[in-house]
Amino acid sequence: MGFVRDLRGAYVLAVLDGDRIHLARDPAGLRTIYYGLYNDRFIFAVEPQGIWAWSGFARNLRPAAVAQYLAYGFVPGKETMLENLWELPPGHTVTFARGKVEPPRCFFAPEQVGKEERSEQEWATEFASLHGQVLADQLPADDSVGLFLSGGLGSAAIGAEVLRQGRKKISSWSICFNDDQRGMEHAGAVADHIGTDHRKILMQPKDFLKSLGEAVLVADEPVGDPSSVLMYMLSAIAAEEVEYVLNGAGSSLVFGGTHMLPVLLKHWYGGMKQGPFFREQAYLSSCCGAYDDLNALLTPEWRSLYNTHEALDGVLTPFFQAGRAGTFLDMLSAANIQLKGGHMQLPLMERMTGAHGLTSLSPLFDERLIEMSFCMPSALKISRGIEKRIIRQAYNKFLPENIIEQPKSGTGFPDHFWLRRECKKYARKILNRRVIKKVGIFNPDRIEELLALRPEHTLPRHERALWLLITFELWRRKVLNEKT
Repeated sequence: MGFVRDLRGAYVLAVLDGDRIHLARDPAGLRTIYYGLYNDRFIFAVEPQGIWAWSGFARNLRPAAVAQYLAYGFVPGKETMLENLWELPPGHTVTFARGKVEPPRCFFAPEQVGKEERSEQEWATEFASLHGQVLADQLPADDSVGLFLSGGLGSAAIGAEVLRQGRKKISSWSICFNDDQRGMEHAGAVADHIGTDHRKILMQPKDFLKSLGEAVLVADEPVGDPSSVLMYMLSAIAAEEVEYVLNGAGSSLVFGGTHMLPVLLKHWYGGMKQGPFFREQAYLSSCCGAYDDLNALLTPEWRSLYNTHEALDGVLTPFFQAGRAGTFLDMLSAANIQLKGGHMQLPLMERMTGAHGLTSLSPLFDERLIEMSFCMPSALKISRGIEKRIIRQAYNKFLPENIIEQPKSGTGFPDHFWLRRECKKYARKILNRRVIKKVGIFNPDRIEELLALRPEHTLPRHERALWLLITFELWRRKVLNEKT
């Protein structure tokens, strides 16, 4: 399977080689493939449903996966929520031979390349050139392509590159929750600058709740980020006009986002008296999950079913080992690209768009740009708290100054307000105390405290913790076919 090192683009492969079956997934993880064992059979599909829907396949929850999901906001690595069902990591192959599945083998490890010497301007010029080539390679020959504008720098840079390449006017879309939302002002400004036919979609809680159950099932694995539902709804609208949609997925993971700052600060200024896994624990505390509340959320009986260190810290430790990458930021980027990108962000984008017949195009997550990101100095990713510095430098002549200088904004999902008002009744219905107690995974008393939303009982991201719980419960009932 050495030939996969020479392949480019988004792909998954299945190769029959005598009595051996080989699977491969593209280096960036733009497409997904899953595999499992059932009655000594090796089964694989491009989505988990193709495996767990197999008649007789046991849909048994993997206890450690529930803790991972709550801590990370998704299930990281090759393991999934169900036993005997795996997701092939990006840039890996796996072989089934003589009745056994061999351990996956990595063929793409860009974090192990050395740094290259160039001036900042030379890096900016090279980045813009390569980004342009990647985009040209991905764009379809016809005009059936649109652009999701999030209000962030990544999608803005893609829009600027489309304009720079002389592409005819394309359609773009963004979601907002009120008319004066800052992030959507940025999206509108980008659309005006590059001349797209832009539509701003006003999202209401009733629309969100109507699509939540559908999006959870489409995602296959529970993901506690409510913005996935917005992507599902936006894709339905875009599919009425185009077949392909560009998005800025990957810009923060590959080229440095503000979400990395808490871990970097802990690494730099955390002091000498640190435990052996303080980096892993700092990473988990910074995730959009409920890591710091795990002991309160999960019942003692459920926690006894898995090894906490192996399930949580152990996933990250290989990325933070000495010699894995050049700098700590490189180690952090490698973990984010492989785990969050390859096992959450990209699969989710593929599912939400594909459900409506759209093909997702994520140029900033191309393997060539990933490789470049590890060759450049870390200061071109994050410098003095400024994220994605290389993108700002490369496109400062092609985007308005207020877009280049803007801080991170994004969609600004109002979960804090919705859970106190329009979604409050729905949350209590799904997290019904009787059902929670019967299932035995979560502590019903702690969930009641979170649902009350009183300051003395909440944690910094308690709204996200509630969405994690709601999404899991919806997924559990649908996938495990449990009636409540």
